Amino acid sequence: MKRGSFLVLSVLCLSIAAFLIAASPVLASGPQIGYIGLFKDATHDVSWPANSGNTVCPSQYGQFQCWIWCLPSVHGLQAAEFAVSFPSTVVVLATVQNPGTAGRLCCGSLVEGISVAFGEGLCQMDWVWLFQLSMMQLGSPEVPAKIEIVPSPGVWPLPAYQFASCEPGNPIEPCINLTPLYICWTPNPGPLGVRETSWGAIKSLF
Repeated sequence: MKRGSFLVLSVLCLSIAAFLIAASPVLASGPQIGYIGLFKDATHDVSWPANSGNTVCPSQYGQFQCWIWCLPSVHGLQAAEFAVSFPSTVVVLATVQNPGTAGRLCCGSLVEGISVAFGEGLCQMDWVWLFQLSMMQLGSPEVPAKIEIVPSPGVWPLPAYQFASCEPGNPIEPCINLTPLYICWTPNPGPLGVRETSWGAIKSLF
């Protein structure tokens, strides 16, 4: 009788644990601090030399892509706040927003600072893109430049780039600015330029 009661209790505890895990959007799979960065394509691969680093070099008036990718922390990603600095030698032709954020909270602009959130129940736990930008190079290929994530001036009390996690109440947490997108940079900075250590740590997670 006691053995039967113990078995029933054990099964009940396992069922409750399984339910809690399934119900929780946060699983310990990401880094302790999330990352945001600009990448040249949908693969967010900046390996060197296989994918030629995170550098593009179109001819004058040539077009190229710029993707804004995030890697959530272990707490998940529900929203992000940041801004983007564009050099005067490029122009944005078109902007595609991740469908998971379309129609949701999206305030501001990339240049002046933006807040963008995923819909309810769409907590992100893996690499996810926020925007895909179609760009044109106005300057000469001989003039190096870079597009980069910068603090949003609309964040109070100080400008910052930051994430809202998926934990109850969606608390704000810092994130790491992983890499800019280099344009005709010489010498080629390879994988993330000075962020090689960070990139190695990220790659080791997967």
